[in-house]
Amino acid sequence: MISRCGLMRKKDDMSMEDFQEYWLNVHGPIAAKMDHLRQYDQHLVIDNEHRHPLGQGPIVIDGYSELQFDSYGDMLEGVASLNGEGANDVEKFADPNVSLLVLAKREVIRIPEHLRGRELIQRVSFLGRADGVTSEQFKYEWWNVHDHMVQTAPGCCGYNQNLVIDRIVGGKSVSYDELPVEGVVEMWFENQDAFDEFYASPEFKRTAQHGSTFIGKINTYLTKTFSVVSPS
Repeated sequence: MISRCGLMRKKDDMSMEDFQEYWLNVHGPIAAKMDHLRQYDQHLVIDNEHRHPLGQGPIVIDGYSELQFDSYGDMLEGVASLNGEGANDVEKFADPNVSLLVLAKREVIRIPEHLRGRELIQRVSFLGRADGVTSEQFKYEWWNVHDHMVQTAPGCCGYNQNLVIDRIVGGKSVSYDELPVEGVVEMWFENQDAFDEFYASPEFKRTAQHGSTFIGKINTYLTKTFSVVSPS
C-alpha cells in the first residue's frame, strides 16, 4: 500500500477550528473524488510538544493528509483525475506550498481488534537520517533491528513504520536534502497511563539510544484522525 501525505500548515489568520472545519468538510470531499483512492484520512495536530531525546527537525505542521492507493501508478492517476481541482482549493485554508511525502507502509504492531474504533492516543514522528547514514543503512536498522526493540517496550498497542519513497515539492520530486524525512512513525496507546509507561520504561531508553545511531532530527506530534474515505 502507498500513502500520499500532505504536510499541512494552516493560514496564519485562520483558527485551528476553522482550518479543521474547511479541511474536513470542504476540501475533503473534493480530494475524495480521486480515482483508485482506497482510504483517505486527515490527521489533525492536537499537541506539538517534543517528546523525544533527539533534537527537533524541520517539519512544522498543523496536520497531515493521508491518501492510500494500491500502487504509485494508481496514485499518479488518482491525482491527475482531479484536473487540479484539489490543489486549487488549498490556498483557501492552508499554505498552498504543500510538501508531500510518498510512503511505503509497514505494520509492525497491529492494533488489537478490541481497541479498534476506540479513541486512542496517536503519536506521529517524522524521522531524518543521522549524519553519514545512507538510505540503505537507515532502512536496515529501522526495519530489521529497531522494530524488534520497540516491541519490547510496554504500553504501545499499535506501531507502523512508513518508509519515504518519494518527496514532492512544487509538484516535482526532490532530494532528501530538500525535504529531509526518511521515515514516518505512527504509534498508538490505549490511554495516558500506557503512554507514560512506554516513555518511562528502560526498554524505550534502550530503543531511543539505538535510534540515535541512525536517526538524526525528529519531529513528534499527537494527532486526532478524521476519516474521509473509509478503507475499501
